[in-house]
Amino acid sequence: KGQNKFPRFKSRKYSQSYNSKYVNGNIKVLDCHHIKLPKLGIVYFRAGRLPMGKIKNVTVRLNVAGQYYITVLVESENQTLPKTSKYIGGDLGLKSLLNLSDGCKEPINHFEDKYHKKLYRWEKLRSRRFLKAQQEIAWDHHNKVLVPRQLDDFKNYQKARIMVAKYRQKIANQRLDQLQKFTTKLVKKYDIIVLEKLNTKGMMKNHHLARAIANASWSKLVDMLQYKCDWYGKKLIQVNPSYTSQICANCGKNNHRLGLNKSEWLAVREWDCPNCGKHLDRDINAAQVILQKGLAIR
Repeated sequence: KGQNKFPRFKSRKYSQSYNSKYVNGNIKVLDCHHIKLPKLGIVYFRAGRLPMGKIKNVTVRLNVAGQYYITVLVESENQTLPKTSKYIGGDLGLKSLLNLSDGCKEPINHFEDKYHKKLYRWEKLRSRRFLKAQQEIAWDHHNKVLVPRQLDDFKNYQKARIMVAKYRQKIANQRLDQLQKFTTKLVKKYDIIVLEKLNTKGMMKNHHLARAIANASWSKLVDMLQYKCDWYGKKLIQVNPSYTSQICANCGKNNHRLGLNKSEWLAVREWDCPNCGKHLDRDINAAQVILQKGLAIR
């Protein structure tokens, strides 16, 4: 009665992971580079954080770049961080990852620019080699070859596919590393973090903004802050983003876009409040209004 979801497809041909439960010491971290696993025995791992706590299970996974990962699930008690009595508001942006109410701006690092040329080259090679492989496979079927070739048999195509996956994995890892470090810093420094609650899924339908929003990783940033606040005894509040860029954080007056239309107002990055005369940075002011909204409902 609505308890079960649709079944997930699992290929019999290409299993990308396996999972084992902890039973009678069959999973054991030996040192900082070796782990004992069921079916595999002692396995060397290059780097990673050693699990602290009671081991529950382990998952060995192969990603599309041909790299193996070991994920160990442990049970441990969360340790609350010391209270700082500090609060911060944040405005999610496309030019800056997060504009903070204290005037700081966390930049968006375009990691893909570093690998753009190499990634473009390998994507081009992958497309050409895929087309060539498809032609060869079709030729085998046309000639009724007893054992027609499969995509796995075309080594040049497989090499290009793996290289594309590796560069994309590097970009994803660097972006994830920035988010992890930034969110941990916020949770350690502030007791209450207030963000705007955006409809990211709906905004992704705008093809002019979709790529920039995906690169900013707003959803992942919010998810990280949420679980880290839950872990460490801090609080994340999300508020309605309506009029946050139009309200003056100093006097609370809504400027109604200064009489401009929507596209003209979006181009305004700084403005003077017509009520109190204070000069405002659009993004920092929005973050301060978001903080005020959050503290009013906490």
